Amino acid sequence: MRTEPLAAGPTIHANTPFSCRALPRVVDTGLLRCAVPPALGGTGGTLHDLAARARRLREHDAEAADILLAQRLAIEALVRSRNVALRELWLPDLLAGLRAGTVALDGPPLSGHDTGRGWLLRGRFEHIANLPWEGFSLVAPAHLGEGPASWVLLRSEEDGLSVEAPQATAVQGSGDGLRTLHLNPVFFREDEWLGGPELRTHLAPVAAALSGGQPGVPT
Repeated sequence: MRTEPLAAGPTIHANTPFSCRALPRVVDTGLLRCAVPPALGGTGGTLHDLAARARRLREHDAEAADILLAQRLAIEALVRSRNVALRELWLPDLLAGLRAGTVALDGPPLSGHDTGRGWLLRGRFEHIANLPWEGFSLVAPAHLGEGPASWVLLRSEEDGLSVEAPQATAVQGSGDGLRTLHLNPVFFREDEWLGGPELRTHLAPVAAALSGGQPGVPT
């Protein structure tokens, strides 16, 4: 993975610890495991429990609340995925905060080119939180052939993925900075496929719970 400072912003060195400051605080709250089935490493509970506790967190630690939103959505994507092997590989580290995770809910899906032994994905996502310079997983939509976009899991260790340094005027309350991700291109193996377009529907109530809204009933 490469890092690219913005021309208008300060130069950020690749070893600068961004989300590693807030992620341990999120782990200490126990919220990463809230509303996750105990059989998958969670502590159970409902989305209403998660929403109430997330609101209290945001009142006194907005930075941690932003990191919680990104990390918990990546966790939910794995919880909801039909790819059991992928879930078993990465979910424990995300729940424990040993690896950062984030989800690109906004922006156009990545475009995919079939190489016959995998896909080359290209595109960019803006305003992405919870991106340390090393060791994160990205859940993102991608067009793999015809039809609606699927959801894939991409690792920061892959060649072709680069992160811009945050601008000097970071969004207030987001001390870790929101960044732009470039994929140009990134190789995707089909064994890291998470799910079809229905995954967005599963993520929506969790996103609402963590954003201060009223969570819906997950399907």
